[in-house]
Amino acid sequence: MPFQGGYMTFFGASRAGWSQGVGMAGAGATFKDRITRPGPWTVSMMMQGETVPKWENHVRLSPDRRDKWGIPLLVTSVGYDKNDDLLTQDFLEQGEAMLAAGGVKDIVKNDSRQALGLDIHEMGGVRMGRDPRTSMVNATHQLHSCSNVFVTDGACMTTTGTQNPSLTYMAMSARAVAHAVEEMKKGQL
Repeated sequence: MPFQGGYMTFFGASRAGWSQGVGMAGAGATFKDRITRPGPWTVSMMMQGETVPKWENHVRLSPDRRDKWGIPLLVTSVGYDKNDDLLTQDFLEQGEAMLAAGGVKDIVKNDSRQALGLDIHEMGGVRMGRDPRTSMVNATHQLHSCSNVFVTDGACMTTTGTQNPSLTYMAMSARAVAHAVEEMKKGQL
């Protein structure tokens, strides 16, 4: 592969132009009869690609913009790069080949280039690591600069791969809580 990381695909199929009658006028038996007649179908395919960790992607505090309480606003800096373009191009080519092999006609490829952050499993922003100069939290999810604050969502992860990370969040939270309880018992937290 000419790109790092990977992607997963989603497939769907529905009646073309309307899904189960959405957008169609009518009600009752006449409506039901109309939407059950054979007609054109649309097959769709989407992908969820991995954004591999990049130093340029980061979150920082704004030096000059503040909220109404005077707290600095977060600045999120993330963007597409050549690797993302190569990954997307591979999906478009492989997806078209799979759909064609399945008998789909009139295939239209589209890269929406939607803004990053509009997908469902965005990660990063509070990197985990040993060095406070290059990371925000330690291995037990404590902020380096404030040991009684734990971050147990996807912020500490620089990437998800292509799987749903929810179980990982739960495991990280359980580990962080177990550590916090032990530290509290020792009087160190």
